[in-house]
Amino acid sequence: MLTTHMRMNAILNAKNVFQLLKEQAQKSVLLDATWYLPTESKDGRQEFSQNRLPGAQYFGIDEAKDHRNALPHMLPPAEEFATYVGNLGIDRNTNVIVYDRKGFFSSPRVYWTFKVFGHKNVFLFPNAFAEWKAAGHELETDDPSTPAKVNYGDALLNKNLVASFEDISQVLKDPSSSNTRIIDARPQPRFTGAAAEIRPGIASGHIPTSINIPFTDLVKPGITEPKPVEELEKIFAEHGLHDKSTPIITSCGSGVTASVLFVALELCGFTDVRVYDESWTGYGQRALKDSSLLATGP
Repeated sequence: MLTTHMRMNAILNAKNVFQLLKEQAQKSVLLDATWYLPTESKDGRQEFSQNRLPGAQYFGIDEAKDHRNALPHMLPPAEEFATYVGNLGIDRNTNVIVYDRKGFFSSPRVYWTFKVFGHKNVFLFPNAFAEWKAAGHELETDDPSTPAKVNYGDALLNKNLVASFEDISQVLKDPSSSNTRIIDARPQPRFTGAAAEIRPGIASGHIPTSINIPFTDLVKPGITEPKPVEELEKIFAEHGLHDKSTPIITSCGSGVTASVLFVALELCGFTDVRVYDESWTGYGQRALKDSSLLATGP
């Protein structure tokens, strides 16, 4: 049975995870969501094949995506998400525990994805490898287990958690009346346009009216785990984000670290947060053709 702490908190530690796996092994799945930037020349699935938390399955951000869209890892259609996770042994009642090797980098994207499709019991296990070892547990180094496929059940995309280019356009048409804040999680040099984008064919700069809160400001050194809630609230307050009901759209390069922002805002109690799925990779392509979409500088 999920404890009250687990039901109310998205973040689990090694003790929580071990307890959940011990008491509800048949109802729980660990997901390795490791993903690397194109500049990092690493392969999350290959690393997963070498070692992982015991019994974990691998969730590929570049596998469970909309394959008809040229933009990177856009959300998959609901039925394709259901098939993908069903093949991992996950149904709608499964306790899904997501981690990544960096600590708290790509796992929030997968956490958000499950939330988008209405999954209730989804959790994050930050700094999983270090915490697991520190608790005296071993990693699994044999071949990964092959789960029994299950029927996930109905999945329906929750549009209240997802923002599109059309949503961004509406904000830009009348920023004052929408009251929506757009937050960009990219590093400051990319936000200001001082640094080139890591993907070719994309403008440098940012969405007009958006503010920059680099995701690295929200995590502990080494990108291991989110900072304490009181520190996160202070950071958001410094950017004028006091009202927890303020509509917010998070963005980044391709929707991965925008999800770190999503989780940080959720932990602080913000209630109206959407991730701009195509993020700057899509928007920056549009901005090359229409300079009115582009802002540079602080």
